[in-house]
Amino acid sequence: MTLDVITNLIILSASLLGFLYGAITILIRKNPLYLKMVVLALACMMISRGYILLQHLVKGAEPEVFHVGMLGLLGCFLFLFSANFGMIDGLADDGSREYMKYRVISWLAPLAIIVPFIVCNDFSAPDSRLISYSVVMFFIALASRYHFKHLIFPDVDYGVVRAIRGYNAVALLLCCSTTLLIISDLNDWQSLYLGAGIGMSLWCLILIPILKKEATKWTKI
Repeated sequence: MTLDVITNLIILSASLLGFLYGAITILIRKNPLYLKMVVLALACMMISRGYILLQHLVKGAEPEVFHVGMLGLLGCFLFLFSANFGMIDGLADDGSREYMKYRVISWLAPLAIIVPFIVCNDFSAPDSRLISYSVVMFFIALASRYHFKHLIFPDVDYGVVRAIRGYNAVALLLCCSTTLLIISDLNDWQSLYLGAGIGMSLWCLILIPILKKEATKWTKI
């Protein structure tokens, strides 16, 4: 069993457990749509790793072109981005000049995601793979911006962002770990690939429990 298979099996197991916990949580009682979107993000991660694992087991390698595995990864961070941008950001940020510095500082997160991806890439991978991963990285960068923004934003009016800062910290770490996984995959750095995969697995396991605990504070605000 190769490190690729082991890594994806670990991530698949963790995202499956995280998704099942989240699915049971939203089925048992009424929960905010925000939490449901994060559960769907984990479902996408599960599908992504499941497909790649299946390809390794059946064909011995992951396809070089854009495939279901990459689409699932893209979907995961699209859900995370949409949840923060579409449902939370407007409650905390009214667009006033008073908070301009926080909007500017929040762009440091995407830079911290994109710059290592470019600098560490030797561009030896097939063009189709580079382009596919670049698309995925775009959505990881978008998601990271709002996770970081909601960590530093002074949520003075509603307290909605302040209540889920723990979740945003974990989600930001998931963005970073996934970036490392992609970089290591493009450069065939097996040890980093395994380490990044273990990190992703940990964040997938604790993402929903932390959000579930923190989201209950919304009813008390």
